[in-house]
Amino acid sequence: MFIEMAKIFLFAVLFVFVEAVPKPHPRLGKDVIQKVACTSANERLRNEIIEKSKCREPKEVFVYLTPPSAHEQVIPSAVWVKRCVGICDYEAEGSSCASTNTVKKAISIRIYNVKTKKETCSTYQIDEHRSCGCCNLSSGECGMSRIYNPRKCTCQCPNMEERRNCLRKRNQNMRWNRFKCTCEERRRRIQ
Repeated sequence: MFIEMAKIFLFAVLFVFVEAVPKPHPRLGKDVIQKVACTSANERLRNEIIEKSKCREPKEVFVYLTPPSAHEQVIPSAVWVKRCVGICDYEAEGSSCASTNTVKKAISIRIYNVKTKKETCSTYQIDEHRSCGCCNLSSGECGMSRIYNPRKCTCQCPNMEERRNCLRKRNQNMRWNRFKCTCEERRRRIQ
């Protein structure tokens, strides 16, 4: 009888304990927004977060290194490198934080070949950002004939010599089309 009572008591304690454990939020894994009254302290904290998040100096970020081939492993597989990250919301619409000065950084690595089970020492060249700015363009938005210049955050024609030659022919009714990167005959105005 005593054992039966102890089992019932233990079951009751476990039931109360399980009910007391906080339940996960229905949107498990997502951040939850908790509404609070707006105060000057909240405003100050929000402004501090915005200032820290702006696109300014490069920040250390974790970058995974890509192995040279599928049967090789790079050790270390990831490193901390300075990159341009941050918000540009207060700049021109659609702008993003981009590097305005990039250098190659050599990282000492080991490459393990899974097939041969051998290791070799090597260096891995990775881009490290030195300065940042808010740009409206990325390298994929320049089009076929132009290339992205990160220092100026613009798309430019790669054939600068052709451009110089074309500009010399201005008095010959020629003009440089900076979107097509070609020298064209100027359209005559109809009067």
